[in-house]
Amino acid sequence: MVLNRIETTYRQLRDEGHPPLKLFSGNPNDEGFQFPPKVLQRVYQDYLESQDYHPHSKGLLEARQAIQNYYASHNVVVDLENILLTSGTSESFFYLFSLLCQPGDHVLTPNPSYPLFEHIAQLARIELRPYHLDEDKNWAVDIEDLQRQTNHRTKAIVLISPNNPTGSVLSQEEISRIVSWANKKDVPIICDEVFSEFYFGQGLFPRPIAVAQPKLCFTLNGISKMFALPGLKLGWMVVSGEKQKVLHMVDQLETTADTFLSCHIPIQKALPALIREGQDFLNSYQKEVGQRRQLIRTLLASCPQIDFIEPQGGIYLMARVKKNLGMSPEISEEEFVIRLMKEKGVFVHPGYFFDYEKGIHFVISFLTQKEKLEKGIKSLMDFLREN
Repeated sequence: MVLNRIETTYRQLRDEGHPPLKLFSGNPNDEGFQFPPKVLQRVYQDYLESQDYHPHSKGLLEARQAIQNYYASHNVVVDLENILLTSGTSESFFYLFSLLCQPGDHVLTPNPSYPLFEHIAQLARIELRPYHLDEDKNWAVDIEDLQRQTNHRTKAIVLISPNNPTGSVLSQEEISRIVSWANKKDVPIICDEVFSEFYFGQGLFPRPIAVAQPKLCFTLNGISKMFALPGLKLGWMVVSGEKQKVLHMVDQLETTADTFLSCHIPIQKALPALIREGQDFLNSYQKEVGQRRQLIRTLLASCPQIDFIEPQGGIYLMARVKKNLGMSPEISEEEFVIRLMKEKGVFVHPGYFFDYEKGIHFVISFLTQKEKLEKGIKSLMDFLREN
């Protein structure tokens, strides 16, 4: 694997005994969040004592019922037979990209967004075509651009809400306009909602499955972010929409899932207990992430060299370094990140890691422990003042 200059610099500093402080962690376990181990120990012990193996291609019934109940608790009705389990959201995307597209087809994805989609698209032998999120309009979807990117080879529109890395959340109005367009063009919607438990707006989190009527919709989620369990690899898809379209896609997805049976049986058996007994943990987890979000907002708001749009959800914030920074006008995001590491020992992700290359942007995570956030952001602010 060829390393970019930023990662090479980080490894060099680390090997020299001066590892920069990372402010972009997406791993809740690294930042002090641990699901109650006693619950996991009990449910896994139950499995170890029986060690039965009777898989279902869609996922075990009790696990799918737990997911159905989860949505019901959010005032969303889903059909038990249209829920399929996977070993994570990335696998869900691979299944969908592979089944919906043929080589030469494309899927519309937001820009900026998480770079993992590019690798999944390459494996599926398809193309990604970006549609813009408008920074000047609080990272709202540029509907006109999305429409321009749509043609007869468009096989799905991916919505990521809350968005990684902008923290934007689709409004009901945006959802309605996008779904109306998708229905007109007979294009399915894929909704990535893995950060939906971290919604900082008012009322219920706006989900396409609940606030609009897509002809065909795939709603994706899992336990990695929801319960701070990235190592236990359980995700799911809910298929909804017009009956015949749904039945056809569920049949295809079930055949694909049955080919691999990749979802770990013990974690499927554990899921009802995780959802049932994990609510207190989730509440405290949400509260702490919200407090860390507030800390980032307060610190960055005091820095005149930085602009940012307040994130409505998720765990990330993308900020912009103002143009009147006293650095050379030739400095790049890459050089900005490298100099910050070398001079202040702070490591942030640049905007171009998320395919956003307009000026100098950087991304930080609300998961980061408070002490690291405070130290790192103050050092970042010192760096900006000195330059």
